[in-house]
Amino acid sequence: ESNPETPPKPVAAAASAAENNSKTSEMGAMVKVDTAKLDGLLDLVGEMVIAQSLVGQGLISVPNLNPEFIRNMAQLGRITKDLQRVSMSLRMVPIRGVFQKMARVVRDIGAKHHKKVQFITTGEDTELDRSVVEELNDPLLHMIRNAMDHGIESADKRLADGKPATGTLNLRAYRQVVILVVEIEDD
Repeated sequence: ESNPETPPKPVAAAASAAENNSKTSEMGAMVKVDTAKLDGLLDLVGEMVIAQSLVGQGLISVPNLNPEFIRNMAQLGRITKDLQRVSMSLRMVPIRGVFQKMARVVRDIGAKHHKKVQFITTGEDTELDRSVVEELNDPLLHMIRNAMDHGIESADKRLADGKPATGTLNLRAYRQVVILVVEIEDD
């Protein structure tokens, strides 16, 4: 028996909302944050790490510390390190945007100079600090232009040299221990 004052809930709408919530949680929600606020947070976390370290160093000279206090300080140290790790990861962005810009450059130069090029990228999801990604743009642009101008020949020249008419330009990014490697290779 239904109550005439409360309309029935649409099942399709509820299922759709649940599906959208599921997709959001799979992809992760994104929030735009002013970089000044983010930098301020990172500065504060850095200050907290230093303060926690100074307190820990100062406690070495204190005799007969309560074991529970020592455990609490160790827990504070673990939390501080985790907070530092998470806050540093907030500045990390994938290199994908720079790679996409380079793909447009390759396409435009190829069309302008009548060169057929297969542009292959790997490691677009490799993350690094936002400021480093911004600094990579100009050097990569220079190297891509150089590879297109001097490394990839016209289709006629390639065929005369026994190569396929379409040249290949590879742009790769990957981590090697603690450094990021970005490679450009043409054929």
